[in-house]
Amino acid sequence: MTVITYWVPLLAIAAAVSVGCESAEDKARAALSQRLRQEARLTQPEIVQLFQQIGPAIAGKTVQVQQGALTRPLSEEERLKVLGMLSDPGGVYDAGLQSDGRVTLRALTAGATPVQSEVDAMQTLWIDADTFLPRKYEFAYSMPGLGDYSYDLTFSKSAP
Repeated sequence: MTVITYWVPLLAIAAAVSVGCESAEDKARAALSQRLRQEARLTQPEIVQLFQQIGPAIAGKTVQVQQGALTRPLSEEERLKVLGMLSDPGGVYDAGLQSDGRVTLRALTAGATPVQSEVDAMQTLWIDADTFLPRKYEFAYSMPGLGDYSYDLTFSKSAP
């Protein structure tokens, strides 16, 4: 028998074992991704777990917004306003799902600081269930027509 005869089965076994080896972190991400697709509202510990995935997903990336035909990067002040709710998972609640068959988004909603302090406002970040990236930001006053707005969000690597 040749040396190749011995190596082929060993290589096949090694390949099969490496495919089955998935880190605990990868398994947790996959389980959370599946959970985000379910109708049931997220619990507070699940929201905390989601925040732990969003942080690394957006770290070091530039946020761009699209409003109609205009696409532009967010200033640092705007970034803090749009993504600031991600600093406090305790102030956020799950507002449900949205799916178009290709992409599933989970809504995270929190109170917002309105320009007109006598009127309540809410802000919502729609999180992609596959990538854990925020894909849409909405700001809405409790009284319609006071200046509600929304941004479609994209993330790209920051220039070195």
